[in-house]
Amino acid sequence: MNWNRRGAALYSAALVMLSASIWFLAARVEAQAPAPFEIQGQVSNGTHDAPANSLNALPVTLFQVGPQGPVERTVNTDAQGRFYFTDVITDANAYFARVQYGGIKYYSEIAPVTLAATAPLTVTIYETQTLPANFTLDRIHLILDVQPKIFNGLQFLQVRNPTDRAFLLQLPLPEKYKDAQFEDVRDQGRAQRLADGAILFPVLPTTTDILYGVTLPFTPPNYSLAMPLPYDVNGVNLLVSKMSGIAVSGDGLTPGNPFTSQNGQQYLVYAAPPQKAGMVFAAEISNLPGADNTQNLQTLIFVAGGLGGLALLAYPVYRRRATILQPRETYDRATLTQAIARLDDAYARDEIEESAYQAQRAAFKAELFKDVILQVGTDESSADT
Repeated sequence: MNWNRRGAALYSAALVMLSASIWFLAARVEAQAPAPFEIQGQVSNGTHDAPANSLNALPVTLFQVGPQGPVERTVNTDAQGRFYFTDVITDANAYFARVQYGGIKYYSEIAPVTLAATAPLTVTIYETQTLPANFTLDRIHLILDVQPKIFNGLQFLQVRNPTDRAFLLQLPLPEKYKDAQFEDVRDQGRAQRLADGAILFPVLPTTTDILYGVTLPFTPPNYSLAMPLPYDVNGVNLLVSKMSGIAVSGDGLTPGNPFTSQNGQQYLVYAAPPQKAGMVFAAEISNLPGADNTQNLQTLIFVAGGLGGLALLAYPVYRRRATILQPRETYDRATLTQAIARLDDAYARDEIEESAYQAQRAAFKAELFKDVILQVGTDESSADT
């Protein structure tokens, strides 16, 4: 799936997909919210020495997500950071709020109608600072799936911010990347894209996981990966889908045991030591297939289709379920593989529309890649001990 073909429809489609996923995960309640429907909310400032008037007159935008797409309304907070929306659309599937403060966009959790009608939407903002000296970029995971003449890549950053302020981080991106999409429509809004191709992303206090996808074109049979690092990083993991003949090499790269994801796809695994700011993480990937090797690519059937925006948007709905609704369901390998196979069969028989197929498949894929990341991290911890 070519990300560039999604166009302007991605934003609305992603919001609708998120709302549909929330209804799937939440207990479905047929009762309508009481009329007149009002949504209340509270903005708070998480920085201990924030200005006394920091919560006054902040514009708050409410996203009311329905079958026809999002409907937006904006009001201002009072001096205590409270906000109220009256005459809210009652047939929307989900609601969330956005506040812009100090050059950063902050969002509430996404709430279904029954929850939004009874519990306030809450948004925590922070004072914005320049890059703190004591922040830590723990690790960069770069996962590359091989397609004809292109990699579908997934990057996962683990960042720690020990302060009680927010700052903008320049994301490490491979040279000549084609596109970047984020896991969540709200993350798409948070990201600031600069004219030179750089992307700034807000890092909030405590630990932040940043997940985004990129596409990397290559000319077979070889590809030179180069990723400039704007900051120190404690380590880099590179995973490349294993196919006949593919080899990876590079200074300082240590090969690990191949990893098998839940769907049976194998990955070559390489780890790099800590890198200093200004260095370029580099690797040579050789013996890559071209357009004529489509038969070999059938081994990637469960991860074909790209890591488009819908894949990244589906992931947080499952990940954040633990804090919004109930403990996260654990999918065993066999169950997930069977579900993907059934979904592929249904799509092949024209029993499901492409948009729904891609969205559901993307959610499964997000689970698979999270499994890759977690397993690699576990292997590294075991090796350290």
